Amino acid sequence: MCGIAGFVGRFERDALVAMTELMHHRGPDDTGYYFSRLPGTDTAVGLGHKRLSIIDLDAGHQPIWNADKSLGIIFNGEIYNYRELRARLLAEGYEFQTNSDTEVILHGYARWGMEVCQELEGMFAFAIWDARRREWRLARDRFGIKPLYYCQPHPGALAFASEMKPLLLLLGQASVNQRAFYHYLLYGWCATEETIFQGIHQLQPAQRLRWRDGGIVTERYWRLPAAGDRVRTPADWCELLRERLRGAVQSHLVADVPVGITLSGGLDSSAVLSMMAEATDPAQIQAFTVGFGLPNDELPFARRAARHMNVTGRERIESIDQAATDFPRMLWHLEEPLPHPVLSTTYYLARFVSKHVKVVLVGEGADELLAGYPHYRLFRLPYRLAPGPLLRRYFFAAAYVMPRARALADLLHPRWLDRELLEEVAHKYDPYLREDRPADGALRFELEHELTYNQLMRIDKLMMSHSVEARVPFLDRAFAEAAFSVPFDLKLRGGREKYILRRAMANRLPAEIATRPKSGARGTQALLPALTRVLRDRMSTALTRENLERRGWFRGAAVERFINQGDGFLVRHHPIESRVRAKFALLLTVLEEWARLFLDRRDIGVRP
Repeated sequence: MCGIAGFVGRFERDALVAMTELMHHRGPDDTGYYFSRLPGTDTAVGLGHKRLSIIDLDAGHQPIWNADKSLGIIFNGEIYNYRELRARLLAEGYEFQTNSDTEVILHGYARWGMEVCQELEGMFAFAIWDARRREWRLARDRFGIKPLYYCQPHPGALAFASEMKPLLLLLGQASVNQRAFYHYLLYGWCATEETIFQGIHQLQPAQRLRWRDGGIVTERYWRLPAAGDRVRTPADWCELLRERLRGAVQSHLVADVPVGITLSGGLDSSAVLSMMAEATDPAQIQAFTVGFGLPNDELPFARRAARHMNVTGRERIESIDQAATDFPRMLWHLEEPLPHPVLSTTYYLARFVSKHVKVVLVGEGADELLAGYPHYRLFRLPYRLAPGPLLRRYFFAAAYVMPRARALADLLHPRWLDRELLEEVAHKYDPYLREDRPADGALRFELEHELTYNQLMRIDKLMMSHSVEARVPFLDRAFAEAAFSVPFDLKLRGGREKYILRRAMANRLPAEIATRPKSGARGTQALLPALTRVLRDRMSTALTRENLERRGWFRGAAVERFINQGDGFLVRHHPIESRVRAKFALLLTVLEEWARLFLDRRDIGVRP
């Protein structure tokens, strides 16, 4: 796990150093640079790298070059099948200077070109400078676990990095991308090829990029296959999922340093822990959990899972009040506004973990693969009988609890309102739910968008803010393909989400964990009222009419009326509209805090 940065264009070496050092938290163990001018030009090529040493601790310095220096690579991530690929390449005559997975990608590119992406099992974002062709080749892993951003600071140039702050150095004053801004207001997270920052793009999951002669071409190299053969018994599906999860966890333990696990006590992380305890000595496993001393903390369930698996459970109680003080730091690392109630949990968990290990397994991905959210009940009777447009409307309303486009149009300042663009963003994902199997389409939508830009982005950036690598076994390609193929009626049955995973793990986990429903009364959603309470002062400042109108985005009086409607009887007792007002108030508060950091450039004392 690392931070990478690079460019081609009219740049100086100082820019490369500054870009790379802004990501010191991503790799405090080692730093590497390469800078040169193309012969006979003022065009510079730069590669920068910050390393968190996980594999081949002594010889994994980057950039890594091939023997004749015609190919150079910088890489962020982990390749879990690198040993097998290395053996294949050795058999074909390739010579290695290191035992690192980075060099495997480099020689794999020399052998297979960018089809090397199809050979890699793992999480990755890499950039290869091909000196002979004078071209950059960039790629991102299948699910977008590792981020990669890019921009063109001047015509014909290319700059890229693992985070956006290094690119802002090159672009100068930050400004807001209207499309991404609308996406944030409609869904609560930013997910477009363009980012919230005008001029900065992000490589999409399973996408690769080629820069040559000033031009950029991108292409998608993989998509989760459509559900295949579903003629299996429930017992067969259970066995397949256990087998694939066992293999995924085993592969994700590849490291030259100890690997721990973050443990919530829920089904997903407990299932990963179960397979981890089978693959290695349970006495050597450290399971990390944080709580906030709230009545609905999940600590008792995490404690129960750790005892059941005979692993070392490490717990820490954090102060929810401190979250208000640390909130700007969280947003500085996230780089995007994100009103997610679990931000503080992830941030403090990373800080706690960093005192003990560098690498942890996490349980993300199972909810999107196996229908783990309550809004998937809309695809069961009687709701699925609703007409298609109504079903789509209810799905997005229940999933993201945000104002509809029509309501937002009344709240936006006329100078910031583009009705055509707003409607386009509001209906961007409708085609997913127009598939023959709308439930599978909804799952695919969340796997290809919400998972990457709401969940994985948060995990990567907040974990790396404390130099911790998070690995995601449920997003192992083989497991994901098997899980996605499970018939929907085995994912949601009898009102129980992730039914097939619960059944598969029933004999491996305590009953209170295997059968425990996903409930807003505990865990993530339980933090929302507490977080809202501690951010009350910030909210009261952010939501004043004067402040709302100051940036030219909103009509202050209209927003005040909209939020205050939440105190009315009809809205207060509506199952969705009451939550819409509360979440929108938090969303605007987070947006204002983000704007102060990145648009006003407020200094919060975070080390570059």
